[in-house]
Amino acid sequence: MTDTSEETTMSVPRSASNTTTAVSSNHTPLVDPTRFPAVADGEVRAAHRLYEHLIGIWAPGVIEAAQDLGAFAALTEGPATAAALAETLGTDLRATRVLLDGLSAYDVVQRTRGADGQAVYTLPAELHGVFAPDGLYSLAGKIGHDRNVAWSAWRNLARNVRDGARTSDGAEQLNQISEEDYTSLVRGINFWAPPIVRPLAERLRTTGWGTGSGRTLLDVGCGTGIYSHLLLKEFPELSATGLDVGRIVPIAEAQAAQLGVADRFRCVTGDFWNDEWTGDTDLALFVNIFHLQTPESARDLLLKSAKALSDDGVIAIADHIVDEEEGEDSTQNRFFRLFAASMLATGGGDAFTVHDYDQWLSDAGLRRVGLLDTPMHRVLLASHA
Repeated sequence: MTDTSEETTMSVPRSASNTTTAVSSNHTPLVDPTRFPAVADGEVRAAHRLYEHLIGIWAPGVIEAAQDLGAFAALTEGPATAAALAETLGTDLRATRVLLDGLSAYDVVQRTRGADGQAVYTLPAELHGVFAPDGLYSLAGKIGHDRNVAWSAWRNLARNVRDGARTSDGAEQLNQISEEDYTSLVRGINFWAPPIVRPLAERLRTTGWGTGSGRTLLDVGCGTGIYSHLLLKEFPELSATGLDVGRIVPIAEAQAAQLGVADRFRCVTGDFWNDEWTGDTDLALFVNIFHLQTPESARDLLLKSAKALSDDGVIAIADHIVDEEEGEDSTQNRFFRLFAASMLATGGGDAFTVHDYDQWLSDAGLRRVGLLDTPMHRVLLASHA
């Protein structure tokens, strides 16, 4: 990556957490390598390591089953024994205990012993909203998407690798899901927003972008509008327009009211490919849009964006962007490449590289002026060349 003077201003230092030595606190090891004999066959060790990956399906299995049964909703009311929870849910006692023990193995619930010796299961307070359908950062929608789309889609990955996830006429296809499944999913990924919005807002302030009045934001494919809503809270003089399908509009408007920014946010129904956008946009925001594209459509989207941007406007792209200079083994790049496989499983898409974006930006008369790291995304900033 070649830094311009402007890009140096807007970039942030690389975090040590991007190295392979960092261990995620979310990972619960299931194979203890210290238990191998001093001299152990390398193939046996490798089989144990791969087995641990193969049983990764157990985690969503027990979590999503508990959500389906209403176990998390019940545990939000307070700790319970397996017997008490089985009575509440109308489920088999032994099977309920097995499920709860599985959840405790993944540190989803806490398992302790009561005074009578029975196991008591507690849902940590920080997870109450995570499983509540109306929680601002709920994963309930993600679970619904897994049930409706992802579980069966992964079975088709080999087929999509063979044919490249192409349309019947051989063209590389965009990743498309039904409006119903999209509605479920957008409610389940709000939690990505705060770690993206905060550094984005800080970088915009360092350039003086946030100091002017009457600034406008266009949130393309806004989903629940969470990114616009949080940016509106960061910049009191900013006004925002969200663009999405009709089914999403009421969700985004209701959330704007919930977060107290409804007076500066409006959501309109539109097709960002075929409808014209308002010109003189000061900030064009694309979150999780580009990984759904083909290289050709990604380039076309930036060409259209450039025409809608004000003279000193900024494009912000939050997505799973591979930075090859960060190294093959960086935590982010590993996740982004695996995310690309999930896109292939569900019908197409990719995790494009910084170099890819630079080329598309150049074709559109734009240039990259920043690249920010966040836990599960990178934010690429661009302006007119």
